[in-house]
Amino acid sequence: MIASALRPRFIRLTCIFLVTAVLGGCGFHLKNGSGIPNELRNLTLVSSKYSDLTRLIKQELRYNQINLVEPEVTSMASLTTETDDAADVMGEDSTQTRTTAMDPALLNSQTPILRIMSESTESRTVSLYSDATAAEYELSYVIKIEVRLPEQEPQYFTIALQRDQLNNSQEALARSRESELLIRELREAAAQQVVRTLSQVIIEPKTIGNSDNKIELNTEFEAN
Repeated sequence: MIASALRPRFIRLTCIFLVTAVLGGCGFHLKNGSGIPNELRNLTLVSSKYSDLTRLIKQELRYNQINLVEPEVTSMASLTTETDDAADVMGEDSTQTRTTAMDPALLNSQTPILRIMSESTESRTVSLYSDATAAEYELSYVIKIEVRLPEQEPQYFTIALQRDQLNNSQEALARSRESELLIRELREAAAQQVVRTLSQVIIEPKTIGNSDNKIELNTEFEAN
């Protein structure tokens, strides 16, 4: 009776082991609880060094047990090239964009790279009062990111968030303060979304040897 009761459990455990082994052989890797592939547990972050977004992303990565690896470059000053298209996003329709370029020294890095390509904030009018002045604005916050893994093509993702804001022309200072708070909320939400996006990164199976070796192995297998 005991042997009969244990038999189904043994069969289930055997099936689970076989499925895990087959998936591992095909290049599929089980993810941890956060959904981030184990291949991304060590990352080099390329972003604006002193920006609020960089600070928030680092916090989220560490919270999710991602180890940040210092980039292998000779000078931290040459790590990124930043351009800032400054504009007053608190006022009328406007756009502000900050971009971060990749240092060529990192292109052959053996550590996966997460680059914040650009961070942009836009304010546009979505409704008007009867006197044709702006009644409501839409604040848009967009960041574009790039993920590079060794021996894989780079993968690109876009995170876009929006918030609506009523315009009170008689209290410009209060509206400006509200805009700052909204943008801060959008930035915090975007930093969390960056980490969640890592679970969407495709990990290609690694190949062993060159194509000639693989052909020879297949030929030998068929001959046997």
